[in-house]
Amino acid sequence: MSGSSLPAWAALTPPEKAALAHNERVLDVRLAQGPVAFADYMEWALYDDECGYYARREVFGARGDYVTAPLISTHLARALARQWTPILIAHGGSIMEAGSGNGQLAIDTLKALGEAGTLPERYWMIERSARLRAIARERVAAEIPQWADRVFAVADWPDAEASIIVANEILDALPAARFRMRGGRAHTLLVTRDEAGARAFAEGPEDRSATAALADLALVDGYESETLPQARDFLRQASDHLARGVILLIDYGFPRSEFYHPDRHQGTLMCHFHQQAHGDPLILPGLQDITVHVDFTAIAHAGRALGLDLAGYTSQGVFLLGLGIGEDLPTDEFEALREIQAVKRLTLPHEMGELFKVIAFERGYKAPLRGFRLLDRSRALA
Repeated sequence: MSGSSLPAWAALTPPEKAALAHNERVLDVRLAQGPVAFADYMEWALYDDECGYYARREVFGARGDYVTAPLISTHLARALARQWTPILIAHGGSIMEAGSGNGQLAIDTLKALGEAGTLPERYWMIERSARLRAIARERVAAEIPQWADRVFAVADWPDAEASIIVANEILDALPAARFRMRGGRAHTLLVTRDEAGARAFAEGPEDRSATAALADLALVDGYESETLPQARDFLRQASDHLARGVILLIDYGFPRSEFYHPDRHQGTLMCHFHQQAHGDPLILPGLQDITVHVDFTAIAHAGRALGLDLAGYTSQGVFLLGLGIGEDLPTDEFEALREIQAVKRLTLPHEMGELFKVIAFERGYKAPLRGFRLLDRSRALA
């Protein structure tokens, strides 16, 4: 895999060409000092204050590179509000949303909770990108000014606790460690330059933690994939900020048996640029999204190790149907038809309904979560 040339669809406007040239020069300096672990490369490419993808680009919607569920319609937020209402009634407290982006989910959730009369004490929008935090603050002030005084956009976890912690598509964007199996051991994949000077992957030293974690899978030599060591840190931080209540994570991925399936021998890494999906993270550094799927078995084990109770695991479609998505369609026939299309996109298996999963942990909240009432697949994570 090489970053020496761009595919035909990656036509760049002049500002993007200038940004790419700048990022290439910065990356040249980094690689001149030696190979870089892929996790460090992904951290730089996505989050660097100067060169990172989230610092510079319009990433969401038709003008960006991908569309997330909150941007499709308000249905996700309204469904989640039905899940949050009994928790807020039982325990009160605040909501923390990690990876809040442009504030869409926060705004729509607060609108729904406001209608239900169950507003949280505070809504924390936790977002690393200063640009996205600024956009979110402006949107909150313009769209829900009556509740702006209880909404806070912050760069990191605040010195506070919450009864609800939610994250939609954040685990997939955590810097991933890539590996290649050799002799029964997982070797770290590094970003370097090949003999022709093109960016390429090279095997580095053994990743002992990955070797130990994957020991029971008998992966063959040459098998490449990813682990998400930062997911454990994320869950630890979420657990540290959870009072009595629920942590709920929505992302795309699989149980371990599917994640490391023999047929998935090149891993799950995926890139997005101008609505185009491809598998080369070494081109367009800082200009494209880089994600990996989530090993939900590892997430379940990490949560339990922190003393959290697994409250449920299922597909996004099943979860949203359990919460009654689509039950509040508008009376106008044209509007209703448009909303039905959004519901289908969120719930149908061949759309977002099956690839995206929902996992939840609880502490001190023993009531069943309504979203898992139709089907709970927690046994698949044993």
